[in-house]
Amino acid sequence: MNAQPYKESLQNRRRRIRFFTLSALVCILLLWLVTPAKPFFAGMFLGGLTSLYNVLHLARRLRLVGESILSGGKARWGLGMSQRFLALILPLILGVRFPDQVDVLGIFLGFPLGYLAAVVAELSCVKSR
Repeated sequence: MNAQPYKESLQNRRRRIRFFTLSALVCILLLWLVTPAKPFFAGMFLGGLTSLYNVLHLARRLRLVGESILSGGKARWGLGMSQRFLALILPLILGVRFPDQVDVLGIFLGFPLGYLAAVVAELSCVKSR
């Protein structure tokens, strides 16, 4: 079975997710620079970075599982959920440890950023067909 269309499709989606998420992070960084609500936007930036990491990590694991299945091998055991949960804890620890620099509410609002970018990227892929 040819896996090339599968790989190209995933690469295009990953590229779009990175573009949308990094664009949002640049906007958040600019807001951090020009507004007085620096702790809030610092928290959103940390949450967005963590979200981008989690989405790209999930995409990588799904790619490995897909390649394994397409090559006729056995699927990998898991998708690394515990690693993604641990990645979510790090910005929260920073927010609790340094509340003057990082707002925990901003972190929570930044967490879904990568997943929203994945939905937007998927909708743009569907719309372009």
